[in-house]
Amino acid sequence: MNSELLNIILPTLVAAISAPIGAWVGSVLQRQKYKAEIAAMRADIDSKLAGVKSTELDNVRKANDLLVESIVTPLKKEINNLRRDVDKFRKAVEKIPSCAYADSCPVSRQLQKYENDDRRDADGTDKK
Repeated sequence: MNSELLNIILPTLVAAISAPIGAWVGSVLQRQKYKAEIAAMRADIDSKLAGVKSTELDNVRKANDLLVESIVTPLKKEINNLRRDVDKFRKAVEKIPSCAYADSCPVSRQLQKYENDDRRDADGTDKK
């Protein structure tokens, strides 16, 4: 009877101990598997985010190049043309006093009128 009892209790005891240990070992292995999967997913997300940031930076560079090409460059050309025109005009105006017809010059009178108008507009008073 002792051996029969031992034959019944021992397998039951082994089963009672091995089931929780097996479940615990299984859960540890599952947790490690999930942690590895999560780490792989995080690495994949990080690489995709880096790709997105790189694409965004490329888009910003392209937009900047387009802005320079379509706006800044033509404006620079126009400013340079205006500077040349103003220089030509300045040289012509500087020659007015030495001109024999300076007293009756309509261009000189018009420029003086503009100058007087600009002075009045600057502070609202007449500075003739």
